[in-house]
Amino acid sequence: MPINPINESLWPEIFELQSRAYMDIEPESLEVLRDKWLHSPHCCFVFQNEDNKISAYLLAHVWGEETPPKLYQPLCEQNNCSSLFLHDLAVSASLNGSGLGKQMVQRLISIAKQHHYQQIQLVAIQGSVPFWQKMGFIVDKSQLANECYGEGAKVMKQIV
Repeated sequence: MPINPINESLWPEIFELQSRAYMDIEPESLEVLRDKWLHSPHCCFVFQNEDNKISAYLLAHVWGEETPPKLYQPLCEQNNCSSLFLHDLAVSASLNGSGLGKQMVQRLISIAKQHHYQQIQLVAIQGSVPFWQKMGFIVDKSQLANECYGEGAKVMKQIV
């Protein structure tokens, strides 16, 4: 499956997929999504099907704080970051259960190891905790998700 880096021309399709993927929270603006990519392009990629249409994307960025970033806001500059924050993984409904999400997360874990990041943190929403647990993430009971992530959101992490 062709997983490729994000380039500028792909953002309209990424934005459209985000809008279809999230029902429990309001989608973020294109500006805020692009900001994640601009901070850490090496941690952001897409899956393009045989027609070169985006069927999945993953956005992650360096993060130096214990608490997750707030939604709907551009990132502040981060220095000396030893962690990644997996901001967003969206897979088209037509590919649910295909293993594509797992493959994309495994790619991010490999990148984290290559760059010597100590951990990957995320906020699980829309009942996705079981998926993330299968991927090796554990609920971080010391952290609470900001209310902007929606009811039932859980902060999770994986040491790499």
